[in-house]
Amino acid sequence: MLHVEGFESLLSSVADRPLSLWGKSIALDGSVKRVVDEALKGDRVIEIIGKTEGSIPKDSLPTCIHCPSSSEEFLQIKLPILVFVMKNLKQEGKIEFQITDRLQFRRRFILITNAIREKIPKITPTTAFLPFVLEDGWNMLEIDLRSLCKEVYLTDYMCLNRVILFPNFRLRRIYLQDRHYEANETPKEIFDAFSEFYKFRKKTIKGVDKICQTQMLTRKIVQKPIKKKKKMKKSEEEMSSNSKT
Repeated sequence: MLHVEGFESLLSSVADRPLSLWGKSIALDGSVKRVVDEALKGDRVIEIIGKTEGSIPKDSLPTCIHCPSSSEEFLQIKLPILVFVMKNLKQEGKIEFQITDRLQFRRRFILITNAIREKIPKITPTTAFLPFVLEDGWNMLEIDLRSLCKEVYLTDYMCLNRVILFPNFRLRRIYLQDRHYEANETPKEIFDAFSEFYKFRKKTIKGVDKICQTQMLTRKIVQKPIKKKKKMKKSEEEMSSNSKT
């Protein structure tokens, strides 16, 4: 088995079966397919297209991909940095991920870009809705789950359970790492390994008892940024809200 310490790959669009770890739901007007992106010298990428969840009938399932593929399984990855290599299609898009914190509560984070609505952060006991900005073209979106959990819910991040991608994006890679790496710092063999390493992730996906539920607490959310970078440059989006749990 291929192992790269400090890195865990969930998706590599150039692999033979890039969505083997993922389940998908496709609405009548949506699509999930692999296409050629000329900006990446003809590399194949995953394209998710469709209407946003708020613009479809309530009894319809939105187009999305989700990892793990089963709703009864959880990733339980402890690495704190979640990275998306994605293209801004200049349409409303949404990223969702669920974590478990040190209190054994499950928290959902929903990041929304290019939205007419949801331009102000909203925090509930179980879910944080956070707007973010992508630059034109391809972006590397790096999210520090440890910092995000601490700043929003004032508790410690333990593990990542699930990732869901909604329209409208193109995806090249999704992976986790143990810390932030500069462009000239990450070993080349790490990136070379991504196209194969995701294949072995399926063997380590774990099931978790559904009994664990988020309980009610009351905390004040401090103003802190979500970090986004393109070509290893950082920019910030301010967020602030109150949390009731």
